[in-house]
Parts: sequence; structure tokens; C-alpha cells
Amino acid sequence: MAMFEVRIHGRGGQGVVTAAEMLSIAAFEEGRHAQAFPSFGSERTGAPVVAFCRIADAEIRLREPVMQPDALIIQDPTLLHQVDVFAGLKPGGYILINTNKSFTELGLGELIKDWPAERLCTVSATELGQKHVGRPMPNVPLLGGFAAVSGSFSWPRWSKRSTQNSPARSPAATSPARPRPSILSVPKWPQPNRRPPMLKQTEGSHAVAEAVALCRPEVICAYPISPQTHIVEGIGEMVKSGELKDCEFINVESEFAAMSVAIGSSATGARTYTATASQGLLFMAEAVFNASGLGLPIVMTVANRAIGSPINIWNDHSDSLSQRDCGWMQLFAETNQEALDLHIQAFKLAEELSLPVMVCMDGFILTHAYERVDMPTQAQVDAFLPPYVPRQVLDPSDPVSIGAMVGPEAFMEVRYLAHAKQMQALERIPELAAEFKAVFGRETGGLTHTYRSDDAETMIVAMGSVLGTIKDTVDEMRDAGVKIGVLGITSYRPFPLQNVREALKNAKRVVVLEKSLAVGKGGILSSDVRMALSGIQLHGYTVIAGLGGRAITKKSLHALFAKAGRDELEPLTFLDLDWTAVNKQLERERSKRRSGPIAENMLRDLGTVASRIA
Repeated sequence: MAMFEVRIHGRGGQGVVTAAEMLSIAAFEEGRHAQAFPSFGSERTGAPVVAFCRIADAEIRLREPVMQPDALIIQDPTLLHQVDVFAGLKPGGYILINTNKSFTELGLGELIKDWPAERLCTVSATELGQKHVGRPMPNVPLLGGFAAVSGSFSWPRWSKRSTQNSPARSPAATSPARPRPSILSVPKWPQPNRRPPMLKQTEGSHAVAEAVALCRPEVICAYPISPQTHIVEGIGEMVKSGELKDCEFINVESEFAAMSVAIGSSATGARTYTATASQGLLFMAEAVFNASGLGLPIVMTVANRAIGSPINIWNDHSDSLSQRDCGWMQLFAETNQEALDLHIQAFKLAEELSLPVMVCMDGFILTHAYERVDMPTQAQVDAFLPPYVPRQVLDPSDPVSIGAMVGPEAFMEVRYLAHAKQMQALERIPELAAEFKAVFGRETGGLTHTYRSDDAETMIVAMGSVLGTIKDTVDEMRDAGVKIGVLGITSYRPFPLQNVREALKNAKRVVVLEKSLAVGKGGILSSDVRMALSGIQLHGYTVIAGLGGRAITKKSLHALFAKAGRDELEPLTFLDLDWTAVNKQLERERSKRRSGPIAENMLRDLGTVASRIA
């Protein structure tokens, strides 16, 4: 599959993330698949920011950062000698820099001495932005320069998507202005500027916000915490504008208050939604248990993010998995399309069983990624999701008490009934997926799904967005003759023991790759998989990966899976762990009583003053 990868470097406030988004939208409107996503560090004006964009002629499943770009767009030339912006650039790749100086004047003569001249471009983008829109915003002029030098996109698309009203023409560039072939040879839609009516290129958070709105919620309560904030912001805007009718959006003072309001509104018979992440989920933990214990069908998005300390805003699964026994059903999305679809299914599942549902989607990796989704119509959602008819409701005309004190004489029975409902969900979730396919025309959801598993000797088990990168790696290994397959877990709670057992029973070895860690024990997901495989003789391995947003790359997965195939893995493996840094800290603690805080020592040892994921 042909794929073109772009990495954009700049500083906070220069529109770096917006540039990647606009590039993906332009590619989408040309009939291509595109994926744009950011890499955030210190969220402040002037801090280094990186954004990525992939363009391909087929679905993009890869979720790792762009390590080896085909093109670099550098929005701030002061980064040239502060950040290794050229790291991984493919030989002969495109380089566009926001400057009126030559590459030699920038001190890059040695770097580009053998570079194709037509792949080098400088654009006085800041000056153009100031001249035409009154702001020193370089992103749109640089994208125009990229369109000109690559011959990949027609300039009017850039102007249409620019939020700064840039002129509908390409800015002058120092590269020769002769026709060039397109980066990718990709079929266009049958009619110019037309696409199938329900497809759109949008941010994952916005897609979820629209999906939730189509479910006709009546109460939404939320407290902002990255990376879920864009979801509830989007819904709030729809409520304020009147686009989402008969819905009350309630601003609260904390995540605990958000879940408390959700409990109250759901108990009165209102279809209720909220969202949270990381520390926010921990702060509402007491109320989370109450919601499930009361049997209230609340739907909540968890934009998965690491739990501190130390502080970390990036993705792993430690937040929702910390609540694995709280009584909520947990559904994990692999893609933004699946995240959208799972929310629609979650409302129906929750309301049929009168149990709450978490829809878990990877923070930033999905929530902030721009990619193609098929957005359903209101008529389709209405055909699938009936009006909410609560099993229990607080009604002043018929007063009852809920949340009563229950002693030893009945507490076990009450808890068993919560378990019994989740066992019912094991049957209902696949049925809902089939019903969803009948209405919407696509397969999504369910308990589990397999990939290239029929004759697999090695099976990889995982949840969430990393499955895309795993599948790409498996395809490449299959091409090399390796018998390897994938089991993706969609329903983590209830856990589908029988499905997992059936999918893995013929494998020689199972590798569970999980983005969480049970400190002092090892794997969390792997414990459930091990239970499913009780009595089956095979090699089982737990791999902890991606904690705190650490990139999980195909390069690392190739080496990991090859080692697993030779049965050379340790039972518990930490992917890409820096053992030198770890051993240095352990030695420091052995030799010095007052060794200091681990996190700060680690950053000092690594020479890092600002966090990064790649």
C-alpha cells in the first residue's frame, strides 16, 4: 500500500496541529485516506509542537508517530538547531522551511548537498500570513508551498479549508514552478468534489460528540479534563445552538459532581451521558460504584490516559482498568469509527440491561486524530435506538427510595444479580452488533474479533488503537511466511472467556500486549486471558507496552513477535524499557539513602526538560 507521511514542526500558537488537520482534509477531499494527529508536550505558547499526517490509497491502521517522514514542514526556523527536526527523514524527501533565507544561509549546506533541488523549498510564510490575514500565521502559506512543490493537491482546497481567509492562490516558493507528478497515484471519486454522502474527515472527539447527540441524550454533565474535553465541548456547542434539542447541559465543579449529577438525572428517567479521563475517573470512583450498584444506564466516554504520579497526559489503559471491578461494562474502540459506533450501541445495551457502560477510546491517539468516519443519519440511529424507557424511575407522584441499606441477609444476592446482568450482556452484545450491521451496513462492536488467525501458531492479544499497528506488523510477517494472528478484545467487561478460549485454543503461544501494569504482579488483561486458557497447554507471555504514551512501533513489534516465535521471551516483558536508566536509579537507591524522587532523577539522567513520546 502506498503511503506518504508528513511531519510538521513548529511552536505552540503557530497552527501546527491545524496544518496537519487541513492537510488531511484536503487529501480526503481528493478521494484519499488520511490521518492527522498531534504530539503534545508542554502545552504553552512557544513550546515545540509536532504534528503528523499520513496520506494513503487505502485504510490507514498504523498508530505510531511518523518516524521516517517523506516530507518535513518546519514552521519555525529557530527549531533547526534546537530540535532534531531532520531525524528519520527519508533520503530525497521534501523539506519546506518558513524562511526567506537559503538552505546554505541556514547552515544546512552539508545536509542538502546531494539532495534533489526540486525537493527543497523555502517560503516566507510568516510574512505572507501577516500581509494577507494580518497575523503571523505560517501554516497555510507553507501548505500552499507543499502543494506547489509536491504537485499533490489543488490550491483552492487549501483556501477553502483555511480558517484565516488566506487568498486562493499558492504563495511564491523558491522551488522551480514546473509540473510534478502527484505523490500518490490514487483513484478519485466518480465525480469531482463529491464523496459518498455520509463520509467525513473529522477529529475523533467531534465524531463521538455527533454520535452522542444523535442518540438524543436529555442530560449531559461533564467536567473538563484532557483528552476528553473536545467531546463535551462539541456537545455543549450543539446544545447552545439548538442543534441538540431537549437536552440540558450542566456544568459542574468536579468529576465527582459530574457522576453525581448523572446518577440523579438517570434515576429520574433521563437518558444521561458524561465523559472523563485519568485522574478524573479516580476522583469520581465512589460515585462510579454507586451508579452501577443502583443499576443506572449511564453512558460515559473514558478517553484513556495514564494515571499519576508522576503527571502524564498521554495514553495508556490504567485509568479504566483501575475500575475493572466497579460493575460497569467496558467496551474498547480500535478506531474512531468504532468509537462512534460503540457509543450508539452502548446506549441501547445500557438501557436494556439497566447497567452503565464505559466506552474507552485511546486519548490523543484517537480523540485528537483526524480521520475518515461514516457518520450515520438521525433516521438510522432512531431505527436502532428506541426512546428510553427506564426500568426504575424517581417520580414525585409515586415516591420510592433507592440506594437503601442492605445487610448480610441480601447483599450477596444483590451483588450476584449485578454479575448476572453482565453475563446477560455476553449474549446481548453480539446480538446488538448484528442488529447494528442490519441498520448501518457495517460490522462493528461485538465481544472479540480475530485477524489472520485460522492457522496461526502465534496469537497476539490486545485492546484499543494499538491493534492497527499490530495488524500491519502481522501482515508483513505473514508475507515472510510467519504463521501469526491477532485477537482483539472489544468487551473487556464483561470478559468473554469462552470467545477468548475458542480463538486461542489451537495456538502454540499467546502474547498478550497490554497498555497497563498491575504493579507488583504484571499484566491485567493477561490475567483474564490466562483464566480463559485454564487447562490448555501453550506458551503464554505478557508484554507491557506503551505506558504513559510511549510509542509502540512496528520496528519494536517485529523484534518482539519474532522473539516470541522462537519462545525466547520472558514470561513478563517490558517493551522498549530503558534498562540503563532503570539500573542507574536502582544503583542510586542502593548506594545512597537520600536518593531523591524517582521521576525527577529519571528526567535528569535522560537530559530531558520537556516530555516527549517518540
